[in-house]
This record gives sequence, structure tokens and C-alpha cells, in this order.
Amino acid sequence: GIPDFRTAGTGLYDNLEKYQLPYPQAVFDIRYFVENPKPFFLLAKELYPSKFKPTPSHYFVKLLEEKNLLLRHYTQNIDTLERLAGISPEKLVEAHGTFHSAHCIKCKKEYSQEWMKE
Repeated sequence: GIPDFRTAGTGLYDNLEKYQLPYPQAVFDIRYFVENPKPFFLLAKELYPSKFKPTPSHYFVKLLEEKNLLLRHYTQNIDTLERLAGISPEKLVEAHGTFHSAHCIKCKKEYSQEWMKE
């Protein structure tokens, strides 16, 4: 799946040298993005969840929803696997964002996952 961010040596922040960032977290800093969006979009293309599939855990959460036992599902993952498993968007809180949609920071227009993929 998508690598974690902070593990020494293998985490995302330890492997961003090719983007020549002033500091690793700059790739997700809106102030840096306004100045230079290219590193973010290159990384997003690398991380795009095209080859990942929901796990049995994702489907278990969906089963909880079907049995009316799920009040809300919180996730820090951005990979949209909960949506692929069929969990209703109304039940999802995608705390760190998601590849499902994006918004222009100037005009606030929403763009779909399909548009972003292209």
C-alpha cells in the first residue's frame, strides 16, 4: 500500500530527496504548494491508488454498516479503499484527505477522482 510517512529509512518523508524540497513536509504545506505545486503533483501521481484493493478489514467495516452497527468510520488513509469497499460517503471521515476528490485553492471548484487521475 501507500507507505507510512515517518518510519526512519522507509517512510515517505525520508524518501523525498528527488523533489529537492526545503524540508520534507513542504510537499504537503499549502504555502509551499502555492509557490511550487509540481512536487505535490509528482508525488500524488506516484501514490495514486490504482493498484490497491480493499482488504477483508475494509469489507468488515462495510458489513458493520450493512448491519446498522456503524455510526462513523474514521480513517487517516488517503487511498479511497473504504469507498471501493462500498462504505457510504456519509459514514466516512477521511481525516487526512483523499484521492476521491480535490478542490482548486483559488476558485474552490471540485474535481473528481477521474479528472485528477488524468
